[in-house]
Amino acid sequence: MPRLYVLGNFTIDDVIYHGSSAWWDVPGGNVLYSAAGARTWLSEVGLLARLGRDYPDAHLRTLADSGFVLGLRRVDRPNIHTWALYEAGASRFVNHIDSGGHHDMSIRQEEIDESHRRAEAYHLASMPTDIQLDLVRALKRPDNLVSLDPHVDYLHRGDAALEGILRIVDCFLPSREEARLAYGADRPEEAARSFAAAGPRAVAIKLADEGSLVYDRGAARLVYVPAIDVAVTDVTGAGDAYCGGFLAGMLLTGDPVEAALYGTVSASYTVESRGALGVAIAPAEASRSRLAALRATVSVQQH
Repeated sequence: MPRLYVLGNFTIDDVIYHGSSAWWDVPGGNVLYSAAGARTWLSEVGLLARLGRDYPDAHLRTLADSGFVLGLRRVDRPNIHTWALYEAGASRFVNHIDSGGHHDMSIRQEEIDESHRRAEAYHLASMPTDIQLDLVRALKRPDNLVSLDPHVDYLHRGDAALEGILRIVDCFLPSREEARLAYGADRPEEAARSFAAAGPRAVAIKLADEGSLVYDRGAARLVYVPAIDVAVTDVTGAGDAYCGGFLAGMLLTGDPVEAALYGTVSASYTVESRGALGVAIAPAEASRSRLAALRATVSVQQH
C-alpha cells in the first residue's frame, strides 16, 4: 500500500499560451498534479478520485505503469473539461466547458475502500469545502498526516466548514488568493499565523512564481522559500505539485520548512513539463541536488 494518497479531481484540459503554443485534450486535474509532485520523492503514490464516463482508459494505464495506485470510482457524468488561456504575464482564465462539476466529480468518503484508509499521509486537493470536511473527518487519525488545499470558489471568511477543517488538518496549503479570501485581507504573514493558531502545525501560502511563505507553528518560524528558476513550459498544476511534494516532505522529514523545499522542487519539475503525465520522474540525485541548492537560499524569522 502507498504511504501517501492524494484525493481530488481529474480533468481533461485545453491549454493555450499567449503568442506561443496550444495543447488539446491534455490529462490534468489537481489529483494528478499533486500525485506527480509526491511521486518525485516516493516510489509509489495512491490516487483517490471520481472519474467521468468519458475519461480515457489509456491515461489510466499510463498512470498504473508509472508507480500510481488507483482507487477510482466511475460515475455516470461527463468528466471535468477545462479551457485555459495564459496571457502575457501568466494571467489565466479557465472556463469549464460541457463537463461535470466539482460537486459531481469529487469523491465521497463512503466511496473509499477500507484498503485505502490505512496510509500514513493524505493530501486533499481543491474540492468543495463541505466535501473536504467530510473526507478530513473520515481519514484523519492520531498517527497520520493530512494536508489540504482549499478551493478558491468555495472560500469566505468565517466559513464554519473551513474552521472545522483547520481544527483537524496538519498542513494547510492555500494560494495567496485563497488565503486572502479565507483571512479577509491580503496579508500573507498575518494570515499564515492566524491559520496556524486555529490548528494546523504547518501553513504554506503559495505565492506563484514568487515562491511560498511557510509558518511552522511548533518552532514559531516564518520562512520564505523562493521558486526555482527553470525553463517554463507550462505552469498548469505547479501549485498542486507543490502540495504533493510538501506532504511527501512532511512524511519523510517531519519538518515544515524542509517540506516546503520538497514541494518547491516538485513544482519546478512540473513547470518544465507539458501536462501532468509529462512530468518527468527525475532521478533522485537530481532532485537532491535541487533541494540542496534551494535550502541555501531560505531566510528564517523567529516569531
